[in-house]
Amino acid sequence: MAAMTYTVDEANALLPHLAPALVELRDKFDRAAEVRATIARAAVTNGGTSTRRSWQALMSRVAELLGRLEEWGVELRDVESGLVDFPAVVEGRDAFLCWRLGEPEVAYWHPRDTGFAGRRPL
Repeated sequence: MAAMTYTVDEANALLPHLAPALVELRDKFDRAAEVRATIARAAVTNGGTSTRRSWQALMSRVAELLGRLEEWGVELRDVESGLVDFPAVVEGRDAFLCWRLGEPEVAYWHPRDTGFAGRRPL
């Protein structure tokens, strides 16, 4: 299967779905890390907890959100800022369209071998 690539229009069309998923993921991600650490500590003592069901729901939702990003072919670069890259072809070469939460539209790109520091306006 060929790797998914996005045009600017396609990336912008995904933003109304992507932005809420990123906001929710950001809100749950730190809590999920705390839960993973707590579960690891409890596992050492074979301890149980009455909140295990809510922890499992949280972990499941984080996994679901990450899976959605994977299905969309979007690469999450930073959870806190909601920074994502859309695989694309720009100026005839493999590149990423670069967007983060709070930006009104996809307006930047960078070559695949550079990161955020290599961002350029479209």
